[in-house]
Amino acid sequence: MKTFQTNHLPGRTVLTSDGKAYLWFSGTDYLGMGHDEVFRSFLYEGLELYGMHFGSSRNNTLRLSVYTETEEKLANWIGSESALILSSGMWAGQCVMKMIEQVIYESGNSQSIQYHYAPKVHPALWGNEHKVYAGPWADWAQNVIREVSESPEDTAHIICTDAVGSPLVEAFDFSVFSSLPLRDNVWIVVDESHTLGVCGESANGLYKSILALGKANVVMVSSLNKALGIPAGVIACDARTAETIRSSAWFSGASPTAPAYAYALKRLLEIEHYKTQSDLLITNVEHFSNRLQFPHLFQSIPGYPVFCCEGSALFETLLAKGIMASCFSYPSINDAPVTRIAVTTLHQKEDLDRLAEVCNNFIS
Repeated sequence: MKTFQTNHLPGRTVLTSDGKAYLWFSGTDYLGMGHDEVFRSFLYEGLELYGMHFGSSRNNTLRLSVYTETEEKLANWIGSESALILSSGMWAGQCVMKMIEQVIYESGNSQSIQYHYAPKVHPALWGNEHKVYAGPWADWAQNVIREVSESPEDTAHIICTDAVGSPLVEAFDFSVFSSLPLRDNVWIVVDESHTLGVCGESANGLYKSILALGKANVVMVSSLNKALGIPAGVIACDARTAETIRSSAWFSGASPTAPAYAYALKRLLEIEHYKTQSDLLITNVEHFSNRLQFPHLFQSIPGYPVFCCEGSALFETLLAKGIMASCFSYPSINDAPVTRIAVTTLHQKEDLDRLAEVCNNFIS
């Protein structure tokens, strides 16, 4: 697929380096934080307080309290006992996967560990014995329940999955895991990079609802650099697991995100700004969805801001009409390209009307 270059941060529009302007319906800045003035003001405050970066280990002798203060706010918002901020969502996932076996064995209840990797689970959660499952997520989940139920009680199980399908959008019914046997050595590790800030009653993701099933320990990892606009990642989990990870070389040896961003995140959580922006996003998604005459054109989820279809035909049609979505192979260059449309809070109703018009004409 053709690629484009720009020297301008995309918003509701994008100007490419060859001078062409397009309506921009791509990326993962669902809440429009890249252009959010409230966020910008808090970031400026953070820069005045903490400078450009913090060149130190989080476990050094001198520690910046803004990190732990923000982690407390994050945990309270997500609904977990603890939260840890790391430099990226990818590293948050890999840090968990490097430490999860130690966490399990230190509990003293397990003699062996079995992994269960969901279809197309993000590479952030690839760990030991990673295997690709090619079937539907629902079939995989039922197989997991059966394998856990039939296994010895001293076998621990690590269930790794994304919270929502990507790049082709797909909703996952986590309530199926209420059928898991009641054991204390079953763990669900879920990547919420595309749901944190978008889903949940307070835009706080799915962690609380998965934990409420009561059948597994839950560890959530997520990029904060999508809907939330923070160049960092987070691990949300119980306090004991968090302390084990915090004490590890993987956490101690990694540089933290800039403290100014941690400060901005804390302030945004304090004023519930993400919930405010999420409500605006829901309005825009509903507006676009209501104007689609052929919703079957897309794989989508009600209320979710991403609309996908296989192949490049729709992408090329949109591009010819002055609308840039995305279409590329992901996560591997060998994967089939997917046309992906992302609605954000930055879009105006006329933008959404124009997008719906082109999509409707593509089918009719």
